[in-house]
Amino acid sequence: MKHAVAPKADRAQRWHRLRRAASWFALGLLGLAATSVALGVTRGTSAQGGPWVSGGVGTEEISALEARRADYSLGLVTAVKRSGAYLADVRVRINDAEGRTVFDGPLDGPWLYIDLAPGRYTVQASFGAETQKVATTIHAGEHRQLALYFDVADPLAPERKPEAK
Repeated sequence: MKHAVAPKADRAQRWHRLRRAASWFALGLLGLAATSVALGVTRGTSAQGGPWVSGGVGTEEISALEARRADYSLGLVTAVKRSGAYLADVRVRINDAEGRTVFDGPLDGPWLYIDLAPGRYTVQASFGAETQKVATTIHAGEHRQLALYFDVADPLAPERKPEAK
């Protein structure tokens, strides 16, 4: 039994389509990889059903988060009190006015953006033995920004010991 051999033009055309498809596939993979690098953040949904995102380790992540900040009603950044160096792994709990927890978890970076319904909230943040609590109000269409500074050992500004006399 003989196998039909495709004419040279058909083989060339199929080869060209295969190369083009492989190129598009490779570009898609590169796009996914670039998105993963630029958006290496943690995402989720609050108890109210609104989205949240946490991260901000490195300038690419910070830029990606800041570009989307208008999508969230509350932004929170955590830092060291003495130098302002960003601080990750802070445990944050956000309660609404009725005391219901709408967010509770550790931050994967110094930034948390969360979309909350309009209302009053208590934001509690803990790092090590230090806990801070602040009240805030979210108004419709508004973006609120909070910064919490923790009094912890600071590798960027080590404490100086008094000189012996």
